[in-house]
Amino acid sequence: MSYKFGTLADIGPLLDFKSKVRAYHLSSARDADFCKRTNQLYFNCEASHRGVGTEKRALCIVAPAGSGKTTLVNYHLDRLPYFQSAIDKYGDEVSPILRVKLPPASTAKSAVLHMLKKLRVDENYSKKPEPELPDIVLGHMKALGVKYLFLDELQHGVRGTKEGFIKRMQDMLKSLIDSDDWPLHAIFAGTEDVLPLLQDDQIDRRTNVMRLRPLEARYAKFVDGLIREIIVNACEMTYSFDPDDEVTERLMRAANYTMGTAILLLQETCFDAFLAGSNEITISHLQETYRTKTGCLKRDNIFEAANFKSIKPKNALADLLLRKEESEDADVY
Repeated sequence: MSYKFGTLADIGPLLDFKSKVRAYHLSSARDADFCKRTNQLYFNCEASHRGVGTEKRALCIVAPAGSGKTTLVNYHLDRLPYFQSAIDKYGDEVSPILRVKLPPASTAKSAVLHMLKKLRVDENYSKKPEPELPDIVLGHMKALGVKYLFLDELQHGVRGTKEGFIKRMQDMLKSLIDSDDWPLHAIFAGTEDVLPLLQDDQIDRRTNVMRLRPLEARYAKFVDGLIREIIVNACEMTYSFDPDDEVTERLMRAANYTMGTAILLLQETCFDAFLAGSNEITISHLQETYRTKTGCLKRDNIFEAANFKSIKPKNALADLLLRKEESEDADVY
């Protein structure tokens, strides 16, 4: 099928290619660090169920948006043996971990009700007093054999809230990881906005923190390796960049210095090249990917502008607020 702007090709090969690339995991030191910490969580969970564990029952992953924390956690939750599903005596598949992505503007009560929904609990507990809900969800977890909780996007329980609201969220989290009857262990993940929740002494005492550091100039060699790993190893393509292109620095800035966003930029560039029938990635491919992603003008394209070090990706559309127009871009954009 075709029309005046081009041909609609069979998307099957593209979907196969995307599936292969998305499944590729780029390992780094943070993978080893995370697995070491989850091993500790597992050891303490098993000890706690025998009455000899410590109160360290939670691990909180803190990193800027786009760092890849959710991808990191889910990748290993899918592979670490103690998080895998098993068949119970009734022949049903049961998972030892509940994965919950906290919706925006969550309250302590709505968060627990969301957990019950994810547990597929049919009974409506919305009229129950908030302080009773953690024990209710723990009771259902015990009945189902759920020993672990992965609570993602934890910052959604903090944003734009008042001190009393945060206190209730802290109380809810404490109740979940402080039960003697069912010693639930948890992995929390969120941006720096979660820090007010961790400032509670009792949560702090029960929680270890893992920080995913942003990409910096000193990690240039790592980013060089990341470029090679994604384009060559994951996508089975080649690339040709001139030293003057300064691709490594441009990529870090375009990705807001976060690893997850950098990987996505490279992946999307390879997907577009694949669709266009190209097997070699050049700076022009990155320029187009960034333009498509941000809607920026040429002068604000980090992979094109000479002054890219002064460009802030979040300001890509700032010219619209100033009602400026660039005649040089009129025939391109």
